[in-house]
Order: sequence, then C-alpha cells, then structure tokens
Amino acid sequence: MISIIVLILGFILGLSFDYIGSKLPIKEKKVFRFNILSIIIGLLNSILSLFFYSMYGFGYEFIISIVLTSLLILIFISDIKYLIILDSPLIISFLIIFLSKLIFFDLKTALLSIIDGLILFLFMLFVGFIGKKIFKKESLGGGDIKLSFIIGYVLGIPLGFTSLALSTFLALPYAVFSILSNLRREVAFGPFLISALWVVFIFSDKFYVLINFLF
Repeated sequence: MISIIVLILGFILGLSFDYIGSKLPIKEKKVFRFNILSIIIGLLNSILSLFFYSMYGFGYEFIISIVLTSLLILIFISDIKYLIILDSPLIISFLIIFLSKLIFFDLKTALLSIIDGLILFLFMLFVGFIGKKIFKKESLGGGDIKLSFIIGYVLGIPLGFTSLALSTFLALPYAVFSILSNLRREVAFGPFLISALWVVFIFSDKFYVLINFLF
C-alpha cells in the first residue's frame, strides 16, 4: 500500500516539477496540458521515488533524495531551456533540508551545515569573479552560485568540493563541443551541478572511500 502511495505521489510531483520548470521561468499563462515528455518525467520520478523508498525507507536520506530529484528535474528544464535557475525552488529545498536535519539529527547539525553551504557559496562566488575578470563576461550565473550553497549544505565540505569537481568533468565535453561548434549560446552549468550533487549524495559512501584513498 505504501509503495503505491509513493508511486502516485512521485508521479504527481514529477508533473509538478515539469510544470514549474517549463512554465514559471517565463511566467507563461497557458493552461498546463499533459504531453509525452510530462508523462515520462512523471513516471521517471515515480520510479525513482519508489527506488529511494526501497533503498532508504522513510527517513532523512529518502526525503533528501526526493528533494534533490525535484531540483534535478526543475533545473534541467529551466536552465537548459531558459538559462534560469529559479530562486523559489532553492529556498523551498533549503527549508525542507533544514527541517529534515533538525528532525532526524539536531539543531546544532542543522545550523553548522549552513557554514559548509556558505563556504561553497563564497568559493563559487570567487570563481565567478575571477572568470568574469578573465573572460570579460559572466562565467557563472547567480543561480549556479546559489545552488552551490545547497551543495555545501547537503554534502558538507569534502563531498561538496568533490561534487563541484565532478560537475566540471561532466560539463567539460559539452563545453568543448560548444566551442568547436561555434555555438553562441551560453553553456547551462546548473544541470551539471545538480547532477553531480545527486550522484554524490546517492553514492556518498563510495565517494568517501575515494576521498580517503586519495588523501
């Protein structure tokens, strides 16, 4: 019974994420209609929700996995389509994660994690500043920098920087392709950031082993 509820909620949330990502960035007033892509996104999110529930049960990891999956869908749609990462999903995600840390851990953990988020935020802010000086244009969007706070808040410092490094490797082939193809459109970095965060969180144990091995 619980599995069916998780599947249904996952499907509904997937449709909602698709709507927010594709309509809200441009404040489109058209009535939302189902299409094949929307249904695929809903089904995919439904399956992932069930997978996380079977993997973690109902707990901190399950909630964070659902939150990160929602951001994954939203950012892939909004940043690739419009080069926009909305503030509202980031704020809502932070509040949910903060409350989850508060409930499943304690107030100290929830508050100290803010420091980790601020460190990665300031680091990306610095990278964006240096990039602007070198390339004479914005190299990182404000949404990317804000997203880095979520990365630090969820993962902490070691895994957070690991996630940033992974996102760079994920984005490199597309960036090279864009340069060689003389594409004038900016490269949306947000999907690579959130993908790396999602992967590192899900396989955090493996990445901890890798970090310990390297350092």
